[in-house]
Amino acid sequence: MNPLITLFVWALLMASSFVVSGNMVDYASPIATAFFRFVLALLLMTGIWFIKIQLTRSTSKGQQLAQLKVLFSGKKVWQYALISGALVGFFIGLFVALESTTPLHTSVLYTLVPLMGVLIAKFWLGESASLLKVFGFVLGSLGAVLVLLATQGNGPFVWHKGDYIFLGASVLLAFHVVSVQKWGQSVGAFEGAFLIMLFGSLWLLPIALMWGDLTKVAWDNFGFWLNGLYLTVFTTLFTFMLQQTLVRSVGANRILAASYTIPVWVALYLALSSWQWLLLFNMGFALGLVCLLVALYLIDQQNRFRPVVGG
Repeated sequence: MNPLITLFVWALLMASSFVVSGNMVDYASPIATAFFRFVLALLLMTGIWFIKIQLTRSTSKGQQLAQLKVLFSGKKVWQYALISGALVGFFIGLFVALESTTPLHTSVLYTLVPLMGVLIAKFWLGESASLLKVFGFVLGSLGAVLVLLATQGNGPFVWHKGDYIFLGASVLLAFHVVSVQKWGQSVGAFEGAFLIMLFGSLWLLPIALMWGDLTKVAWDNFGFWLNGLYLTVFTTLFTFMLQQTLVRSVGANRILAASYTIPVWVALYLALSSWQWLLLFNMGFALGLVCLLVALYLIDQQNRFRPVVGG
């Protein structure tokens, strides 16, 4: 598949996760939904791992045990416990936020994650970030905010309680991304994802039992399974595989830049599904798109001068 098409599909799937996550509020509590998503993804990945081991006949059982020993060493355990803990916090924050805000609001705030990641990496990892690159990220966030303001209709813009919650959740996600960059270099992509799902499930188990309202989950409702399976398969496992492919083909900067288009796709879906097309034909929306396009260009130019390391 063409890398640009792959990037387009990845952005669409990420955008759909905000809409579908909003639907899940009707069937389960935020904590129960996050727990379901992690556990189901873990079960699917466990099955894939066993199949992978069976197909890899060139690797002896002794080598496989040695790899597992390294994977579950004390150092990796606490590192991935923090990595998965941050991701768990993000998902819980997302679902809790959607109880008092909209998918469009969360999709716009999500575009702050790349800028947060750049700042965390600069102060924690000591990575350099050119002013042009930072300006590109800031401009991308500005464009996303303009898209949000332009699609509010005639009513005044309202900052919801859920927006504060998701802003904090976005900081956790930015930390998650940077910590994977710092601690996950020696672990394969699939193995790293498996550890994240494993420790994430362990984090969520006591939380779900105490505060997840599991007895109120609409297990017998078709909508619960339809939305839950979509979130697990397409916006967790499938997007992860696409992301690993894109890192090697187009580079990390272009993936971060593509995340700025997510509010546009969400706005398009909401406008078309509610038959309010006129929300997309105004000066604010057009100005937001221009800012996003310029931001994509600036970040892409920076990426041209920084080849992807490690594949």
